[in-house]
Amino acid sequence: MSSSEEIPGGPLWCPHFQKIDERTLRQLFSKVAAVRSENRELFDFTHRRIEVFRGTSTEDTEKWGEERVYQLFSEDELGNFVVVIEGEVGTGKSELCAYLSHQLNDDGRPILHIDKDDDLMSILSERIPEFYQEHFEEPLPGASEFKQLRDDITNNPQTVANNATSGALLNLGRQGYETTHTREDEEAIRDFIQEKLQLLVERGEYAREIKFVTEGEYKQQEELRVFPDHVSADEAVESFNKELWREIRDRYDTASLDDVLEYVGSQFEDTRPVIVFEDFAIASMEAERLRNYMERDKPDDNWDFIVAGTRDSTEVLHTRTAEDRFEFFQTNKRHSKNVLFLDEPSAVDFARPYLGYIKAHDDSVRYDRENGDFELLPAPDGSLCAECGFCDEAFRDLFPFNQVFLRRIYTGLDESQQSPREYIMEIFEVLEEWYEGHAKAPSSASSLRRLRNTVSAADEVYEEAEEFADLAKWYGSVEDDQITVDRRFAEAFHLLEDGAPAVVDVTDDGIIIPSAGVSPSEPEIQSEQTEEDDEESSSTDQTTTPEKSRVEKLIEKHNGLVDSWLENPEEYAKTNRFIRQGLRDAIEHLTDGFKLYEGTKLEYRLSSQKDPFVYVESDDSPEIDQILLDRRDFRRSDLRKILKYGIRRVEEPRSADVDSLLTECGTQLMYYALQWRQMLIEEYLNGEKVFYKGSADYDFTDFVLATYVHLVMLDSPWRNIDATAINERFSEDDAFSVDPHLEEQITEILSQEEYDHIKTAMDSADHIEAMVGKLLGVSGGSLDVPKIRRRLDRNPPYEVLDMLGRQYIAEIDSRVRFGQEAYVRSIADTMYDVRQALEEVADHGYDRELIEEINSEFSTLNMTRVSELVSNLRTYDNVNPDLQQELAKFVDFSQADIDMAVEAADTADTLRMENTQDQIQAALISLKLAATPVVKRFRSVPIDGASSNGGHRGGLGERFKEVSDHYVS
Repeated sequence: MSSSEEIPGGPLWCPHFQKIDERTLRQLFSKVAAVRSENRELFDFTHRRIEVFRGTSTEDTEKWGEERVYQLFSEDELGNFVVVIEGEVGTGKSELCAYLSHQLNDDGRPILHIDKDDDLMSILSERIPEFYQEHFEEPLPGASEFKQLRDDITNNPQTVANNATSGALLNLGRQGYETTHTREDEEAIRDFIQEKLQLLVERGEYAREIKFVTEGEYKQQEELRVFPDHVSADEAVESFNKELWREIRDRYDTASLDDVLEYVGSQFEDTRPVIVFEDFAIASMEAERLRNYMERDKPDDNWDFIVAGTRDSTEVLHTRTAEDRFEFFQTNKRHSKNVLFLDEPSAVDFARPYLGYIKAHDDSVRYDRENGDFELLPAPDGSLCAECGFCDEAFRDLFPFNQVFLRRIYTGLDESQQSPREYIMEIFEVLEEWYEGHAKAPSSASSLRRLRNTVSAADEVYEEAEEFADLAKWYGSVEDDQITVDRRFAEAFHLLEDGAPAVVDVTDDGIIIPSAGVSPSEPEIQSEQTEEDDEESSSTDQTTTPEKSRVEKLIEKHNGLVDSWLENPEEYAKTNRFIRQGLRDAIEHLTDGFKLYEGTKLEYRLSSQKDPFVYVESDDSPEIDQILLDRRDFRRSDLRKILKYGIRRVEEPRSADVDSLLTECGTQLMYYALQWRQMLIEEYLNGEKVFYKGSADYDFTDFVLATYVHLVMLDSPWRNIDATAINERFSEDDAFSVDPHLEEQITEILSQEEYDHIKTAMDSADHIEAMVGKLLGVSGGSLDVPKIRRRLDRNPPYEVLDMLGRQYIAEIDSRVRFGQEAYVRSIADTMYDVRQALEEVADHGYDRELIEEINSEFSTLNMTRVSELVSNLRTYDNVNPDLQQELAKFVDFSQADIDMAVEAADTADTLRMENTQDQIQAALISLKLAATPVVKRFRSVPIDGASSNGGHRGGLGERFKEVSDHYVS
């Protein structure tokens, strides 16, 4: 049938799923085989014939079927008989136990079943007494003592622990062990044993070996090491555990497990009882005694033992005697969960009865099992399957799956997890999501994403209709560049109710979905010679042009793994490597090479071995320079584009176009780039523990502005340092340097080392100016003057630098730098030293007499009048030649030179009484004035009564006019 009008509707479509209850489903897919085995009908319907390796090894051993194992059990056996089934968790041990139990029960054998939920106390106080009561209709002798012990452990564990600890330590001393422990040690041991005692009565200790003291605990916890150092850890642990348990049993007069079994077995005279241990770990406290009982050669013993367990828990059974007398079977090879009865070809048939059972109650699904296979029989008239007619025979018992889906689930599991339990539980998790309405179709179940599946629809399908991409991935058959899915599945999951998306073709029978591949418009990449690996190497001769290049094949392969990678990146290392490369490159490109501020050289030099992110839910905690990146923030189609770029970037860098990547999916990437950048700024530039001491409320912008102000001051000491002046200096193109007149004077005050700090600061001026423009600019050549004015008023530059602290500067990471040219930490260190040097200048650089002289002498000079007078002096022969020569040089200066010196002196005189920063500038003005040519020339004029060494001139201006008037008149 090809249209939805001809088949029944409903949210789950299949009438069987509309009628089945969730309890039945959970029982059907239970992890514990005993749950299914208790329902004989369910077990028989779903059980698949098991094969195992015979012997203690899986190498070159016989393969036995379950029927042959069952035939080993005989009513005529003399002595105990033991079958040991070993293997990893989930490989069919419990299933085989259940099969043998059912067969022996059918033979009329008494079965004592010890399942995984039992514990040693429940075995002794409940399981064996109940078994005995059932068969002999009287209480088991000694059962009350076991119950009393169990109750005391439950209700008064401290008392039991106190008695056991004290008695065990005394017994060890009597045995010759010179135990060494203090009262505090004994109390600690009692508390430790109390916790362990409670494990004896707790249910559900699945596959856990319970011991009072393990070897690891003995080595790690000092209070437990009560034996002398010459006693080995394994001897100490064995002796300690034995005495603790014996003390408990003796105090309650309880028999050991082997003694109890011997007594119970002796009561069966005409048959052999069977005891089934689904997990031998629960008998660990009695393991050695029980093993000795099991292996002893005594004809009157009559127990048949079926023991299952992991190889660790059954290690105690591997004595020479036991290996000779027991029958050992292995469900799987070591270090693998693969079993003989489940592989890729048999995976579909293995799952058939589990899914078919849902439809078996009205005989809709029946199997012919004569050959051990599951051949689906026709649905009888009147059954739901016969009336529905929706499914064909290829998937009628498998619905809502098909054969392709089930096979991909099995192959999608990691090889180490391809056990019967993992496979069936994966099917159930998918089924449960769909059954409960969390996934519109089973193919969209979130649990599938952790499985490896390389089938992938084209990117445009993921962009327009992800559910159809999922449908193709799990249900579809791949041929050439398209994936075909039976139309009935799309209808059953209501995917066609609103019509099919444009990218999908719908025919009468199928849904045609384009598969992932390299677009024809993309250039074919000639592969470079690379090292082959286990999955991606090609035997194609690299000298020939293959149909698809290596890069194209990698893109196709890993496209299909993106869904699985999303669930667990670490399991898909190569896919993860490519995607991480794409993500890193994108963030690096969007931050212009990990620049902290766009348009500047300030960068964070991220290690080439580290990505700027870690994934959310990763086991790795992010470091200071890494953000948390949520993989699920990206559309799957975007992840495929990132993957494609990453593959090209790794394999063929010339073909990787990062701009194209950002055009297609740059929005989310930009978010992470900005987040990374802001995180580094806040951590290393604006953090509470960097730059400033104590409670200073300054940030990186304050440091940059304060540094810039002091550089401007050293570059142009006479400039009035306010927001307008800073903007004017920023607009100029001249390079920064210490004013040459200032340099001449300042070096007489500062040591060479102190002055070197100032020169080093000037070397960083370009970087600081660029940061001023970035942080405080409004255009390429102009700053935000009001903003700067507010910041200067709130945080005066000197006060900002005064709060710098060496230890806080040291917290600035050395990776924060202006390329290779300067480290932010070094610049801050330098400014710390510059501020101290300038304080020295403020203390010794201000020349008060010079300022007063300029104010008094220059303020009355009119250079036009002076020039005229000097011209007249040249007409007299008796004028001092030195005076005439110096005056001739002086009059070369303009009135502007005089006025500028007067203005600078006025400024210095005003600033010298203000704050430290103003005092520094006053000193710098004074030093520059002393070295300014106009001042130096003025002070060199040799007039009687005046100093010729730069001292106070004593009214030179007035005296010069007097001399001039004399000669002129």
